[in-house]
Amino acid sequence: MNTAEIDTFTARLARFTDKGLTLDDAEALADKLVLRDRDGDHRRQCLECAHLQGVERWSCGNWKQAAIGTRAADAGLAHGLVVMLQHCTGFKEQAR
Repeated sequence: MNTAEIDTFTARLARFTDKGLTLDDAEALADKLVLRDRDGDHRRQCLECAHLQGVERWSCGNWKQAAIGTRAADAGLAHGLVVMLQHCTGFKEQAR
């Protein structure tokens, strides 16, 4: 990894563990995203989004735009969805 990739990896690792992932899971996901970035894949994970709320029990703060559920109470997000690479119309890059 180059310096920029290491800096991004480190920031992601902190974000992912702050959101409740184990260190091992966070490292695996951050590694996966390095490869995604190198490949120019434009899909994102909820973990990278500024609208992701909560720790371990996540919800989407932009659920209408993201088209998740039909009301705020439906905005709870499963682990599989939060870590899945996807295109989301409600995505907003997490500030570093």
